[in-house]
Formats: sequence, C-alpha cells, structure tokens
Amino acid sequence: MDHRGIPTKDVARALKECVRRLYTQAYHSWSKIPNSIRQAMFNNFKTMCTWESRYNLVIGTTFERKASARLSSWLKSVRDSGERPGWMLPHVFNELGQYWNTDKFKAISDQAKMARGSLKGGSLHTGGAKTVGTIAREMEKELGRTPIEPEIFKKTHVRKKENESDPDVWVEERAERTFNDFHKYVAENLDSSVQLTPELSTQIWKEKVVEGTHKGRCYGLGSRNDVRRLQSGLEGIGSSRQAEALNGVQIVAMSDQIAKLTAALAESERKRVAEQQSMSETVQQIKEQVMNLARRPSTSAPDDTDDESDEDDYVDLTS
Repeated sequence: MDHRGIPTKDVARALKECVRRLYTQAYHSWSKIPNSIRQAMFNNFKTMCTWESRYNLVIGTTFERKASARLSSWLKSVRDSGERPGWMLPHVFNELGQYWNTDKFKAISDQAKMARGSLKGGSLHTGGAKTVGTIAREMEKELGRTPIEPEIFKKTHVRKKENESDPDVWVEERAERTFNDFHKYVAENLDSSVQLTPELSTQIWKEKVVEGTHKGRCYGLGSRNDVRRLQSGLEGIGSSRQAEALNGVQIVAMSDQIAKLTAALAESERKRVAEQQSMSETVQQIKEQVMNLARRPSTSAPDDTDDESDEDDYVDLTS
C-alpha cells in the first residue's frame, strides 16, 4: 500500500488471485465464506506480500474490507453480464444464477437500491470496481495536485459523456443537490481570498454539507472513511466483519508464535539429544581405556641379586 493506505496494483493483483483461487463454492457474499477459507486466503496473501509485523492488525483488517468489496463487485459484474468468467467454476456460476433468480435475492437487491438512494447511507457512483480512493489518486496524477472534495465527487457521480459539450448527467438527484450545496456554502461563507485546500474542503463537506457521518461513513467519501479510521488507530472497530478480521489476525499471530516456539523446542531437544549422545560416547571411551589398561601385562622389576652377581663376575685385568 502507498502512504495513504491505498492498495498498489501489485497488492490488488495479489488480493484478487488469493480470493479467486479459493472461491470454489457459490458463496453469495464475503460474509458467507467460512472463516477457515477466508483465513487461508489471507495466509496465501501473506506469502505474496511482505510487511513489518507491527502492521499485521491494520493489514488483516484492510484485507477483509477490500476482499469483501472486490468480491461484491466481481459478482455484480457476473450477474449483470450473465456470462461465466474464467476464474469461476461452472457449478458455482450455475448455483449463483439460480440464487439471483429467487424472490429472496430480488427483495434484498431492491432494499439495497432504496438504501443507496436514501438521504443517508451509501450512494450510487460511476467508479465501478475502482474505489473512490483509487480515483482520487489517479486524479492527483492528472492534475499534478491533490484534488479537492467536490472535484472527486463530480468525477465519481457524473456519468461519462460522449461529447464534452453534453450537459452533466448525475447518477442520482441527491448527488447533484449535494454538489450544488457545497458550492453554495463556499460562495456564501468563505472570503474570496481564502484558499480552498483539500483539508478545508473535506471539513466543509462533512460538517456543513452532508452534516456528519452515518454509521461511521460520510456520503461522498467512499472507502476513504475507512482508510482514515485505520490511519488514526482503527477507531471504532465494532462491525462483525472487522471483529472477525481482528480475530483472524490474532489467530495468525498466535499460530506464528506457536510455530516459532515449536521450532525452538525441537532445536532444544535436538541439542539435548546430541549432548547426551556425545556424553555417552565419552563415557564409553573412558570405559574402553580402563579395560585396556586392566588387560595390559605387567613388567618385572629389576633383580638386585643379578646386579650383585655381576659384580662378583667382574675381573680386574690390571692385577
């Protein structure tokens, strides 16, 4: 991830590969995937990306959030196109198609659309699979500066034009109204000499235009709400998905610790066995030396009488 918590292309590609590889059953959403499989996906992700251990909690939570959003986007694309993508197994595609045709799913879908169009909560936008944060980063490269809030909002809430002269077509009435309310507030309350910085525009957007957050999210800011919360210390973690992510990361950390302790114990046992073997060999060598000494024949001490007889046999040739 970059310095703002936005996934890079390589990281996004790794996440996609890890999730799609283990998506082998017709799970309707990320929350329907068993924790064991989601943990396996994250474990695979860890083999493809590296980071310092102090970031485990943040990355584990971000992985859950991003994987959930990506899977939802992929499934919607499959549902809209009606065609099976290469990464999806045939039986999974067939089962999902059957589920999407049920009255239960249609009711859930209609309810979600109503929620997105309400005065609070989520919203429609033109970003597709791209997050608002990713679009903001692309705009920053194009403009050579950090875009302000209404610029990002218009980019993500006005439909693509065939001709530049065509009028703006907003994805929903609320989006156009919110955009106009922002500029109206700035015109009525800010002096022309005041520079509208990204920080100031975001503050005005949140506090004066959309009037705060709803369930921890602010209309128009998209996933950047979560990025900022993560960067400020994961404030307000309370949803079941984030709690599961926290548990998942803790399990991974504990598993790593157990593996390290097991390896250390095995190494200690190996050294103990080696030392015991060395000691046994030393004792055996000492025993063999003692036995060799016991079997060695003793030598006779010189006989004093022989020396005396030698003296008697001496002949003085001088006489």
